Amino acid sequence: MSVAKSIVQLVMTVLAAVVPALVAGPLDAAAWINVVILAAGVVTVYSAANIPGFDYAKLIVSAVAAVAVVLASSLSGGIDTADIIQMVLAAAAALGVGAIPNGNRVTA
Repeated sequence: MSVAKSIVQLVMTVLAAVVPALVAGPLDAAAWINVVILAAGVVTVYSAANIPGFDYAKLIVSAVAAVAVVLASSLSGGIDTADIIQMVLAAAAALGVGAIPNGNRVTA
């Protein structure tokens, strides 16, 4: 399945929007920014090609999204429960994307 990594990233993005709201109450602006960052991660994981010699492209873009969530949370004036949940889910997304084997490669 060539979109399995994107599905993992998408599921974690949806969970990053839903779970903190259920646990910590309504999301603030910083938490919604994290959701947008993770949504951008879905797009980049989906569009990153399986290029020969670059086996970790999808993992790298997912990890960049996870690091961006950590940075955005850290710079937003304090880390609360919703931010911690979102950081854990972003890291889980990167680990999930890395754990799934690559699909078919693009040939030139």
